[in-house]
Amino acid sequence: MRPHLLDAGSRDRLVERLRALSQASEKRFGALSAGEMVCHLTDQLRVALGEIPATDRGNLLSRTLLRFLVLHVGVPVPKGKVQTAPEMLLTEAGEFECDRGTLIEVLGRFAERSEGDAWPTHPFFGRLSGREWSRLSWIHADHHLRQFGV
Repeated sequence: MRPHLLDAGSRDRLVERLRALSQASEKRFGALSAGEMVCHLTDQLRVALGEIPATDRGNLLSRTLLRFLVLHVGVPVPKGKVQTAPEMLLTEAGEFECDRGTLIEVLGRFAERSEGDAWPTHPFFGRLSGREWSRLSWIHADHHLRQFGV
């Protein structure tokens, strides 16, 4: 089974990786610092939870082929080449430990949701099920944790 955030084991392993991350972790690619990346992951999850409304910027290509390739084929996210939705870059990095604690708390709230719940529209991929949001959010977090070697 492919890892996703609604799976307790997948989520626990992700939290372990988050705990291995430090403010001093060196990035291997991309523009975000470790602290900025933690806030970015938190904002992305808040979009997934519907706490931050996101503008639909999708098109036929992103809602069909790209969505299929990322979610079902497993095509990796390009390193440093994908422009993110501005709603997923709202929170400024503060104290690293506090920001990481907030991310872990938001992960817990995400885990309280059910696959069958109503989920918001993704800004690029359109309507996603709970399972798709869960998988995509795991892929996104994994991508950024790899950015810092954890």
